Amino acid sequence: MAEDGGTIELKQPPIAPGPHAPRTWLAILAAWVFPGLGHFLLGRKHQGLLFGLIVWSCFGLGLAHDGRLALRDSRQPLLTTMQVVANLGIGPADPIARTVVYGSPVYRMTGVTRAPDPPTAGTVFRERARSRHAQYGTAYLWTAGLMNLLLLFHVWDIARGKVP
Repeated sequence: MAEDGGTIELKQPPIAPGPHAPRTWLAILAAWVFPGLGHFLLGRKHQGLLFGLIVWSCFGLGLAHDGRLALRDSRQPLLTTMQVVANLGIGPADPIARTVVYGSPVYRMTGVTRAPDPPTAGTVFRERARSRHAQYGTAYLWTAGLMNLLLLFHVWDIARGKVP
């Protein structure tokens, strides 16, 4: 309420006009494909380098510490789906890492096979879980993906002119 008994209107700045939309989506896609690149393309070179270094370091530490790249399990569909989404936040590096770790870019838990069959993703997943560092590695992997997803929102705000 204003002193004269009237109301005070709060005006928000207008959303950037349409011509910036392709630039916005390009920056968001670039930031997802290669963490830090979206900030770099929008002229925030130092932020892009710093954020990219942080996200890639977390991802590398996660893989180095036998982090489990999440697999969707039908016994716990909601939780495991959220874990897969956290991993996918890192972009195309996730399916590449899955191919290296599991032999293919698999996202669903499969049964355990017996030798001499090649190990399934479920078998490799369980073997990695036995590592004494796996919990830390998994936390690093999820942190990298979730941090990058949050940075996509930051890129969105920068591109739309909401961040000075």
